[in-house]
Amino acid sequence: MKILVTGASSLPGYKCVVEALSRGHEVVALHFTHEIPCEHRALRKIRLDITDTMRLKDLIVKERPEIVYHIAAYGDVDGCERDRRKAWKINVEATVALAEASELVNAFVVYLSTDYVFDGERGMYREDEPPCPVNYYGLTKLMGEVAVMSRCSRWAVVRASSIYGLGPGRKNFAKFLIEKLSKGEPVKALVDQYTSPSNSKLLAEALLEIGEYAKTGVFHIVGERMSRYEFAIRLAETLGFDKSLIGEAHMSDFKWFAKRPRDSSLSYEYTRGRMLVDFYSNARAFSVLKEEYEAMLKR
Repeated sequence: MKILVTGASSLPGYKCVVEALSRGHEVVALHFTHEIPCEHRALRKIRLDITDTMRLKDLIVKERPEIVYHIAAYGDVDGCERDRRKAWKINVEATVALAEASELVNAFVVYLSTDYVFDGERGMYREDEPPCPVNYYGLTKLMGEVAVMSRCSRWAVVRASSIYGLGPGRKNFAKFLIEKLSKGEPVKALVDQYTSPSNSKLLAEALLEIGEYAKTGVFHIVGERMSRYEFAIRLAETLGFDKSLIGEAHMSDFKWFAKRPRDSSLSYEYTRGRMLVDFYSNARAFSVLKEEYEAMLKR
């Protein structure tokens, strides 16, 4: 199959590209600010600002991909709150353009969304529950979901949560912990904020399965519910770091510009029943992280 991936230099985008190539697909990978650290005979890398919606549309129509993975986004939660125009252009307007162009070529669109479409008042949100974002980032991602659902006849919305792993892209919580704990430096982690962390490699496997089988609907590709503190402890245990370096912190300790959900954990029972890949097991997810870490040490 011919696959187009936006945001291919981000961690989830890069893992999606690598997974697609490993399955024998031809990949057109879009990036803008950062390079894609990958070379392959079946990979073409194109530098494109997705807010240039005319060029984005022209490219999709010209390439005629069978699957489009829309992973590019402005993911800085505070940045979205401060610069709403930028957030809207990247997360909404570009998504509308991508959806319209993909429909013209009958491509199956897989849109990567977020747990932040929910308010976080109680957690364990199901795939079919009505979203209610509490910050502008969550609102723009929700509008992206709406754009794909309303403009595409063949689509899937995949919500992930606290995506982590080793690879390119901005620093995620696992990267931060590894950098600090490997040097014997203390860290603090929240005990009162809960998510359902998504391992980036397992997320990529799930994304490819959804696209290859054209599975329509809303999917929650996440791990088991845990606090940031519980995640940090589990990471330290898995990678052999000193757990005593991890201290407790509370949401009230942080002066964020944008409001954060307290418990944006997602239920995955419906999704689990539709998928072949084991994306939800923390045991497997942390085993994958350990493999990535050991491979990194060998390089």
